[in-house]
Amino acid sequence: MSAHDPVADLIVAVPVFAPAGDTARGRVSATTTPPGATRPDRVVVDFGWHSDSAELDLEITTRAWPGPHPIPSQRLRAFCAERAFMQRLTHQVPARPDPAPDVQWSALDLDVDGRTTAFTVSCSADAWVAAAALHDGWLLRLFAPAAPHALALRRITDPADLHPLLGRS
Repeated sequence: MSAHDPVADLIVAVPVFAPAGDTARGRVSATTTPPGATRPDRVVVDFGWHSDSAELDLEITTRAWPGPHPIPSQRLRAFCAERAFMQRLTHQVPARPDPAPDVQWSALDLDVDGRTTAFTVSCSADAWVAAAALHDGWLLRLFAPAAPHALALRRITDPADLHPLLGRS
């Protein structure tokens, strides 16, 4: 990645997404890069933080999948459960690692950058989480406090669609 435009480098290296039809800028809230790697293997982008309520509307995570293809359905469920557990940590002390007692699993097709993509969905009182395997070795996870309406995603190709990275000049 070059030093002059880290956001541009990021969106070239990792498929990062935004809600289609929404002009709000995303905020990169987390990235991880394995030791010795030249690109991140996980990027989290948040959309819709409201200053009055500090509520997140949508969190979109892209994670590299180094394992076998096709990606096993239990891995997609685990990817959902991981985020649902993190959400329960904010509401319960101590949070239990097992699924919420009211969790309901389903499937949902969403448009991801013009391609119909099958998602595994976990829904409970604490969280709506959906995970899918992308065609190019990436996992995509969506998190919202409640199921979003009429959601479609587009790949971010313009650095202006993201806030500047914190800690970078």
